Amino acid sequence: MSKKMIIKGVGQFLAKRASKDGNGVEVITLGNMQDLKIDMNVEMEDIFGGDGLFAIDTLVKSKSIEITATDAKFDLAALELMMGSKLQEQKSDYVYVLGEQKAVTTGSLNRTASTGDAGVCEVEFGHKLFNGGAFAVRLKNGNRLLKQVPLSTSAAPQADEFMVDTFNDGSDIKTRLILSPALVNEDVAFNYQRIETVDVVDILMDEVPFPVHVVHHGSFLQKDGTYAGIETELFSCMAKGSFSIDAARSTASTSAISLSVIDPERADGKLGSVKRFVSTKKV
Repeated sequence: MSKKMIIKGVGQFLAKRASKDGNGVEVITLGNMQDLKIDMNVEMEDIFGGDGLFAIDTLVKSKSIEITATDAKFDLAALELMMGSKLQEQKSDYVYVLGEQKAVTTGSLNRTASTGDAGVCEVEFGHKLFNGGAFAVRLKNGNRLLKQVPLSTSAAPQADEFMVDTFNDGSDIKTRLILSPALVNEDVAFNYQRIETVDVVDILMDEVPFPVHVVHHGSFLQKDGTYAGIETELFSCMAKGSFSIDAARSTASTSAISLSVIDPERADGKLGSVKRFVSTKKV
């Protein structure tokens, strides 16, 4: 008879693409879980007969196994697992710069002159704009959105306009915003896109989750000095429910994934297994 044990932790979680030989490609390993819950459910229906008020038998309508894991570290692979999209690593793409703020100073339409006929401010990541930056510029005082107009070296923008000037300064690339000279000493806030090397999961309208082979493994110290382990293996699971990124002020963000077991259609009829083992060290 299997000896009882006390589970004193959360263990580790592995999911890989399901394959017939069990040697699928690893998708995600959660090594910093905050909690993991495995629910094994049986749905029953009572069968009544005669005038008695108690069921004369029961019918098992369905069985289900559901897994929910919450990890302290965010991993894009979890989103790949839930949405079915492909994780692309080290791709050149864009990210947004949001809420950059600068004070407008006196400048010139012609960078080589000192005519004072424009207001200017330098863009922090002006050396790596993505497709011109797609700027959105607002005056902080009044929260007024300015309109971008084509770059000109002969006429300054109006008070509700701005221009983007990207230029070479020696071996460096720089970008400045050109505004009306009437806005000198005003504060502006702006958003734009810059080039960055990213890991990305594109969320597509027709992608569906793929089956994964799941393993949960934990080894826990018992009062007799041994380590009792439990390992749950489920051969085919599909993402279900919601993928949650729980972000809140003054709180470390967590993310959660939910999976449900489906029939792997194995010849031996197995959906998975739960194993218990004992060792002299943590494994």
